Amino acid sequence: MSGPEGAAPQRGPEPIWRALGMGGAALALVAMAWAHLAGGGAVDPMTGLISDYALLDGTAWALVGGTLALAAGCLWTAYGLAGTDPAGSAAARVLLVAAALGLLLTASFPTDAAPGVVSITGEIHRWSAAVVFTALPCAGRLLGRRSGDTLLSAVSALSVLLLAAFLAAHPGSLTADLIDGPAYYGLVERLLMLAEIVLVFLAARGVGGQRGRGVGVQHRQGMVGGLLQRPARAGELGPRVPATAHPGADGRQRPREPLGLGSV
Repeated sequence: MSGPEGAAPQRGPEPIWRALGMGGAALALVAMAWAHLAGGGAVDPMTGLISDYALLDGTAWALVGGTLALAAGCLWTAYGLAGTDPAGSAAARVLLVAAALGLLLTASFPTDAAPGVVSITGEIHRWSAAVVFTALPCAGRLLGRRSGDTLLSAVSALSVLLLAAFLAAHPGSLTADLIDGPAYYGLVERLLMLAEIVLVFLAARGVGGQRGRGVGVQHRQGMVGGLLQRPARAGELGPRVPATAHPGADGRQRPREPLGLGSV
């Protein structure tokens, strides 16, 4: 075939943004795992926070690198969504960019050493992490609901539950002592971080899916509209066939009504 109808469809840049977003999340997961392995027993995974690895010489680079990789994954995903679903993904893109900025701030401003936050850099780190942990589940929920990705929606819901558990178990909260939170809140944070890395990976994987679904819906709507559209002169259900005149009772010639369904 020749002409526009026979031409092969051109592939957009969606695979590039999808691969970059997924790659950023995967690299973040590898870096986080390396930091835990290289840190050895210096940080207790049950009671120590992930940010504590940034205070160690052998693991600081891995933690910072993983944080920057996850921020890049968020930005690439948002950029891809801007090209494939600019109207429907606007709110999710804002949340992804906010999470990326929060990750950049957590990497730039390290936390304070235990037991508490005592410096301005520690405060910036803590509130930036709060933005990340809150923005990503909200973005995942919006994208999952719009795209119909049940796995993304499930991971987003899991992130919300883990965030609630982390806040409840964090030392200093009203419920920490009631549920013995300081004994395991570090583990909850690690599970939360893992869930949000997977969330970014799934969100990046769905880049470009909204465009395909939109085209399919428009095509189906066009087909249904064509089937339901009334034809021209739909009131005339049959041809109007003239009939010859026949004599009446008085002998006069009177034309009969035209035959056909249109005459009724």
